[in-house]
Parts: sequence; structure tokens; C-alpha cells
Amino acid sequence: MNKNNTAVYNTSDLFTPEQVKEINKKIKENILKTKIKGAANAVKKGEFFDAQCGPLMNLLHPWLFQCQIINKEFFGYDTYWDFHVENYSYNVYGKTGEYGWHIDANPENLYDMKLTCLLNLSEETYEGGEFYTINENEKHEFTSGTGLVFNSLIGHKVTPVTKGKRTTLTYWAVGPSWK
Repeated sequence: MNKNNTAVYNTSDLFTPEQVKEINKKIKENILKTKIKGAANAVKKGEFFDAQCGPLMNLLHPWLFQCQIINKEFFGYDTYWDFHVENYSYNVYGKTGEYGWHIDANPENLYDMKLTCLLNLSEETYEGGEFYTINENEKHEFTSGTGLVFNSLIGHKVTPVTKGKRTTLTYWAVGPSWK
């Protein structure tokens, strides 16, 4: 099997609009009050929170399962998949919300981020807020109820939202330090 560590894989329509609303409701019940920081030197406008994984496992299982399948079929990374002890990043981009070019990396030396797994949980139509990766400045379709999976070291950004609200959930699949 040909492994392509620079590609972005779409998990297609995993959740209906009703399921997206249910996931957002459960996240808001379990959100941690601390806002999280973004990547150093990247423009980051919006509200970003930690959300506990445990209470969301039953709802998010289809997405997390697809992330594991994509890793197995296309990346082959050594990851822990410790969903029950991890947190997600809950990202809400209102009008003018954006996240400039950055990579996802762990500042500690205990482990490395291997995959970034995004889930679009937007409940309303929004404009702007496009997701791009640095390889050929490629735009990726990313609609509500779908996910994206890619190598965490690929540069990526979210363009400014011009209308509505864009909501996403991020899970980072971590594993032993790169060798």
C-alpha cells in the first residue's frame, strides 16, 4: 500500500445535522472553562476551549473509528489512541475568526503529535473559514458533519470567516517521539 504522509483525507458525511447539534450540546455540557492557546506566532481569532473526551465517546465513535482506519491505511503511524484520557479542542470562529499558517506540535518531549483529526460541527451555514494546507496552497472541502485527517506537521490555516459561525473539534493522535 502506498503511504502518502502529505495528503489530507476526508471522512465524508459521518453525522447528520441532528447528530451535529447533539454533539455540540454534549460538548457544551463538558467544556473545560480554560481557553487554550494556539501555535506560536500564528494569528488566531476565535474562542478555543478544551473539551473532555470521555463523555463524548459514544457520540464520536464513528469519527474516531474513521481516523484510526485512515491512519492504518494511509499513514501507518505509531499512535496511542488514548481517547478516554485525552481532551479535544473545541474551536468557534465567529465573523473575522481565523487561524493563520501553523503546524500542530507538542512542546514537550514525552510524545509527538502524529495526526490532526478535525470534525466540522457547524450548525449554520458560514462563509469564509476555508481550510488550506501548505502543499500547493490546497483548499479542502470541509462541510458540517465531515472530518479531515492529516499529518500534524503539515502547515495549515483557516481563512477569516466573513459570515456566520464555523465550529470544529480537533483531536490530535499522539504517539512516541519521531525517530
